[in-house]
Amino acid sequence: MSRLVRQAGATRTSGARPASGGAQQRGGSARQRIASALRIERPGEDKAILFPAVVLVGIGVLMVFSSSAMNSLLKTNDAYGPGVKQLTYAIIGFTLMYIFSVTDYRRWRPFAPIAMIASIALLIVVLIPGVPTEAGLRRSLSVGPISIHAAEAAKFALVLFLADFLARRGHDIGKTFESMVTPLLAIALSVGLVLVEPDLGTSSIVGLIGFSLLFVAGVPLRWVLVPGLSAAAVAIALIFVNEYQAARLGGFSDPFSDPTGSTYQTLQGLIAMAVGGPFGAGLGSSQQLGGINVPYAWNDYIFAVIGEEAGLFGMLIVIAAFLAIALRGLRTARRAPDTYGALIATGVVVWISGQAFVNIAVVLALLPVTGVPLPLVSQGGSSLIVLMAAIGLLLSVSRETMEPIQVGGSDARANRGWRNGGASLPSVRRGSYGSPTPYRR
Repeated sequence: MSRLVRQAGATRTSGARPASGGAQQRGGSARQRIASALRIERPGEDKAILFPAVVLVGIGVLMVFSSSAMNSLLKTNDAYGPGVKQLTYAIIGFTLMYIFSVTDYRRWRPFAPIAMIASIALLIVVLIPGVPTEAGLRRSLSVGPISIHAAEAAKFALVLFLADFLARRGHDIGKTFESMVTPLLAIALSVGLVLVEPDLGTSSIVGLIGFSLLFVAGVPLRWVLVPGLSAAAVAIALIFVNEYQAARLGGFSDPFSDPTGSTYQTLQGLIAMAVGGPFGAGLGSSQQLGGINVPYAWNDYIFAVIGEEAGLFGMLIVIAAFLAIALRGLRTARRAPDTYGALIATGVVVWISGQAFVNIAVVLALLPVTGVPLPLVSQGGSSLIVLMAAIGLLLSVSRETMEPIQVGGSDARANRGWRNGGASLPSVRRGSYGSPTPYRR
């Protein structure tokens, strides 16, 4: 958001930065002197978030080209089709990221309830028999050539809705059962409908986003742990009910138990990363004769392809990029000017870093196979576009960050902390939405 800045010689608002370093002009009309004394400056976004995101998207487009070329050539006689699509999605995503980053994040706040309702409706629509979906799976709504992944929209909407709701109810949230009905219902519907698709991995990410925001907002732990543990118990029960998920769990405990069946993908991924060595076998090597055949290499297991073609060095670059987004994102959350911005930043960081952790852990055989894509890297239009819009939101909040010495009002309880059974927003200095602050809203 733009900040109102006075030139040198005039009283300057705390935290504002001068638009230019030159001396105040003496000449000109009264209107010109006023215009020169009051300047609107738009602070820059956090480049330490922007650059790693651009790097990840670039690596993703390159790896999708590399890992899908042979498969696409055999199926459609077009080796570059999936890569061109991914590049197109990236261009659309960059456009959305720019729009969200230069727009004050508070402007999207009135649309949070509408977005939540629309996402729930979309999750329900894809479950209706007869509704056209991608590949016949009850996950993505197909409208002509466009496919909309319902769960990706639900993640974005849940971050917006919970950040708005929890910030507005900051003083009262968690005190009564009535104050918790709305956020818990939003989380339960989002997680439950994704679970019914079925998509256990994605539903886990949605639940992680929701309960993390409750925790960070200072909701008493009983409202976080009890529903969270209940959801985990349901997920575990469903694993043993569904045969293919039970087979995945058994394969995780012993990757060599069924090398030509349920554990084939896991073993091929591990072999691919071992073949890559420190610096990789070279771009496109996974598609050459003698390359490692990793199922869904361009999607869930694209990290294994990075390991094969770019080696340990390439994998460390990807991990470092995600760590940079997480750390700078948390810094943005700590220094956000209001609770709403802090929760927005926290939700986006948990979403991206949590999903990245799950995907990489699956490829490294540290978790059972879940089918969760690597954010900003794996093939997929809905995922990439929505994630880049979320990065844009995070960048918008980063434009408003304040130094630790700057203080303001608060819509968070001062006694939020471990002794009171809840997490603490990093510091109680956030001005509630619409309250007087040093910034022009």
